Amino acid sequence: MKIVTKDEIINIDRRTTEKIPSILLMEHVASDIFYLLIKRHKNRLYNNTVHIFSSVGGNGGDGLALARYLIKNGYSVRVYITGNLDRVNKDTYSNFSILKSMNIDILYLSEEHRVLDILSTIEDDDIVVDALFGVGGSRALSGVEKLLIDNVNTLNVLRIAIDLPSGIFSKIDDYSNVNSCFRATETYTICFPKDILFLYRTREYVGELFVIKSIFPNSILEESPYRAKLIDYNENIDIIKNPFFSKREQGKLAIIAGSYDFLGASILATMAAYRAGVGYIRLYVPKGIVNDVRVSIMSTMPEVVIIGVGNDGQKYFTENDIYIYNDINKSDACLIGSGIGRELSTDVFVNAILKQITIPTVIDADALYMMLPTTLDELGDNFILTPHIYEFEKFMNIDSIEVLENPYTSLLRFREYTKANIILKDAISFIMNNNDIYVNYNPTNGMGKAGMGDVLAGLVASYLSRKLSSLDACKLALIKQHNIFRKLLRKYNSDYIQPSDLVKML
Repeated sequence: MKIVTKDEIINIDRRTTEKIPSILLMEHVASDIFYLLIKRHKNRLYNNTVHIFSSVGGNGGDGLALARYLIKNGYSVRVYITGNLDRVNKDTYSNFSILKSMNIDILYLSEEHRVLDILSTIEDDDIVVDALFGVGGSRALSGVEKLLIDNVNTLNVLRIAIDLPSGIFSKIDDYSNVNSCFRATETYTICFPKDILFLYRTREYVGELFVIKSIFPNSILEESPYRAKLIDYNENIDIIKNPFFSKREQGKLAIIAGSYDFLGASILATMAAYRAGVGYIRLYVPKGIVNDVRVSIMSTMPEVVIIGVGNDGQKYFTENDIYIYNDINKSDACLIGSGIGRELSTDVFVNAILKQITIPTVIDADALYMMLPTTLDELGDNFILTPHIYEFEKFMNIDSIEVLENPYTSLLRFREYTKANIILKDAISFIMNNNDIYVNYNPTNGMGKAGMGDVLAGLVASYLSRKLSSLDACKLALIKQHNIFRKLLRKYNSDYIQPSDLVKML
């Protein structure tokens, strides 16, 4: 699904209303929001009151139309409006007039003391709908709206934002001035997700994200430009499965990993890769840690072929170990970096061997940290980098805050330096494949733990070895990790989920 900018969604709205009356579009949007609310919160709607806070713009009209649907179906609703009624949107005014003709009280919030009085009547577990400012919002909240939002955020209620949580500007260049935002439990964004929703300072206000597709014409949607695409966790990515395949036809993976101080990372990556279905793994580790690795792996995964590299007692990879590239290139894919350490001799090894590897390869962890700009420049599109924000900062020489504040621009700069693909890992992750950006919206408690990246790298490498494209391997790994983590959360109802728990459920 496309992710668009403010200018792109405004153009979609304009072109749509040239074909469909804007009041009809508003009606369908409200209807779709109503049915999504019913689907997700039917019991709560029966037992609690819905408080809809609207404004005089188009977003407020969506809220007023939603109020009609709820009232018509017998739900308890209270409606409030803010803003200058002399400047009301014509479609919003139509819905305002209809509600008035139904003898529905609409409370006008113009004074701060009245806001506080109204908020005191909202009970625990009620539903609060934010229909104040959508994509047209262009300024920081102030006055009545700021007081309203700041206090609603403290209540024990279900908070639903229509289109964008109010207070989030719809332009990336403006968002650093955000001083107050509606903290949504769920956001029902209209037509397409907006690029502003996935930024460092705004993402915490979005909650669970849903897209209201409504009746926007497909011809307009398909022609519309986009900044990025959203990963669909229900996407079906096929891996060729054949009961007559041998272990090598199921994929042969080489893993270059491990050092004396970091055994666990290499083991997690290897276990994740095998659990993801690869047929054959050759794990290359410094010869001095072979016995420790065997003790850790053999009891659960005796199928892994463990190859000691270098001299007896060697604890790290060195520049003398580059010869293994000939053997590595006989596999279908490679993973390098998990737990490899940051010794100076390992630094030389990593930069030298990356220039010799010709098969699809995942570069992770310390291998990213040690990678030189000249090495990055030589990587082809058969490589996938999997850095977190601070590893990306190191090899791209871009401040981590700058990356967080505008990942789209940072990724475009990355593309200027290399043909390699990338998964930029954070609470919200980004894939860049060729010139396309994909967003993995998955802000889940417990994912930010040591070892989760090793599991992801193992998954990507496993899918590469099974002949998936770079893009499909990245997407499937993120989808699989997301879906399994959600299952574990439901099973244990706890944030204390370990990377090894994901491996077991694979």
